[in-house]
Amino acid sequence: MTLWTKFKQFFQTLSLSEASSENLKPEKGLYNEAKYKHISDEISDVDEATNLNAEFYRSHSIDEIQDEIGLRFFHWKVFLLLGFLNMTDSLEISILAVVIPIIKSEWNVSSFMAGVLTLSISSGMIAGSLFWGWVSDKYGRKRSFIGSAAFIFVFAFVSAFSMNYYWLWISLFFVGFGVATLFQSSVMIVELFPPKSRSLFCLFVTVFWTLGFLLSAVVSMELSVIGYHWALATVCFPTAIFLIGSIVFLPESPHFYLAAGDEQKALNILQDLAPEMDFSDTRLRKHDPETQRADFTQLFRSGYWKITICACIATFILDLSYYDLVYTASDVASSHHNDTSLTTSLHDDALESGHLYSVMAWMNLPEFVIVIAAALSCYVFTVKRVLLTVILLPTLSLIISLFFVTQRMPLLIVMMLSRSFLMADTTLIVILASLIYPTENRSIGVGTCFSVGRIGTLLGPFIFETLYAEAYFKGIVFNITILPVAFVATVLLPSHGATLN
Repeated sequence: MTLWTKFKQFFQTLSLSEASSENLKPEKGLYNEAKYKHISDEISDVDEATNLNAEFYRSHSIDEIQDEIGLRFFHWKVFLLLGFLNMTDSLEISILAVVIPIIKSEWNVSSFMAGVLTLSISSGMIAGSLFWGWVSDKYGRKRSFIGSAAFIFVFAFVSAFSMNYYWLWISLFFVGFGVATLFQSSVMIVELFPPKSRSLFCLFVTVFWTLGFLLSAVVSMELSVIGYHWALATVCFPTAIFLIGSIVFLPESPHFYLAAGDEQKALNILQDLAPEMDFSDTRLRKHDPETQRADFTQLFRSGYWKITICACIATFILDLSYYDLVYTASDVASSHHNDTSLTTSLHDDALESGHLYSVMAWMNLPEFVIVIAAALSCYVFTVKRVLLTVILLPTLSLIISLFFVTQRMPLLIVMMLSRSFLMADTTLIVILASLIYPTENRSIGVGTCFSVGRIGTLLGPFIFETLYAEAYFKGIVFNITILPVAFVATVLLPSHGATLN
């Protein structure tokens, strides 16, 4: 199948109109009867062997049914809702970076204590990703979303009006604890969307992360008007939308219900997605009914321990490298360098006169393009192949900068492109993990990888500020050294789809 044919099929799937049952009925196929109530009347008159054969024809996986249901308007609503969760994450992190200088001044906080304050959200996310992963596999995806959103809303409001340093640190920790459910966006899309659209929308939803960053830039420019208290409180607005939406119309995952042994509820969810179809005679297949749900030990048993270790290594390195380059790019864009590895053009007047937030917003624009390109590539190729390719690209760009770049503007462009590629990588590795782990422990598996990756988000800025600030040569060599390790760990991971149920 040519690339043009695949892209043509992709654009056809984006139709928002509800197809009729006749249009959705396949011309040929093994499970034609699975989607319609009236199966051949001869079934009641044949022998036992034929009955068993008819039962086989009525038994299908959720993926097969979702593929026939196709992409509906409902999926776009879920996509938008999960986007608000991504926006909450970037908005909280970005706003905190802006208000810290004010907090240092008003509360007389030392630079060291201000640095410790920045660890609060990431520390909460490390703990929260493990907790919400367990809740999701044990009690359901929807309940974990509602619980985490409640955490974010309450403690974001409390943090906005904290009266001392320690109360603010605790409040931000619990905000991060709630935001940790961010990885569930990929899990929910994998389990609710048609198979062909999963990777595509998992990547597209990260665009909201960049939108949240841009929104924080707007809030920051009005900081003198609204004050830092209300700046911190702005996180409550997208969180409130996400919380209300999760309660009102976000359904539970049919994959979760099937893993929990409630086949009828899983069928009810599918029936709600396609009212014109009839699943009353449909039976759902379960791949591994013996797997224990919400069991951390399953991640390190035969068949999954290698997957868990490789996925954690890749996630850790990609997050570490991304946040290291975030600080590197910001430092390159500043105007106070004496790095001997760069020429005197490092002090370009145009860069010195640029407004800080305008530069930050401009530096994020390539992420839109690269994320969209990676998403479209995932529709044509497997997630693993796209991930391996996008890991190679920042490695090559950093090698080029190491040997050929001597001026600020080209170096800034290389840093921008490299961090944008790594932004896509950090999302792709979570998507791949969501596709690899079985339903019974999918959230725990992805949450564990996400937690290990967040350790990388703590170490990335620390390593840069302590070792590589204004010494770009060492920082570039460091990233060139660790990214091939992530590449090898990804190669060792299986292709997605084999274990999805």
